[in-house]
Amino acid sequence: MVPQPRSADRELTTTDWLNAGGHMSLRVLRPGLHTVIVEVTGEIDLSTARRLDEVLQARIRSQVDEVVIDLSAVTFFSVAGLNSLLRAQLLADTAGAHLTVDAGQSRAVRRLFTLLPTDFDGVSNVRPVR
Repeated sequence: MVPQPRSADRELTTTDWLNAGGHMSLRVLRPGLHTVIVEVTGEIDLSTARRLDEVLQARIRSQVDEVVIDLSAVTFFSVAGLNSLLRAQLLADTAGAHLTVDAGQSRAVRRLFTLLPTDFDGVSNVRPVR
């Protein structure tokens, strides 16, 4: 049974399209009381990373134990996006939450993770791009 979104979550489950050279949509799911999944679709670049930061920080600060960032539908992933994930990891460590990054089959995400290896706790599905 999935709990109904709280009012703060309801605002974040809508799709936010950001312009300035690209677009990104975010969807926040709560499959459990202390678990949050942030699904990201589209492009994570300098113009959209700030919104990703805001959503991740708000979710991590909402006293969750597990945060999953699903990047499987990301089509462009810049260093600004990587910095957002690194900030989220630091915040999760401070809050005592476990952060998992799921690259899925996103070629853009896997490429950057291959070029710039990270020490994320729980990075999943990252394989070298051929």
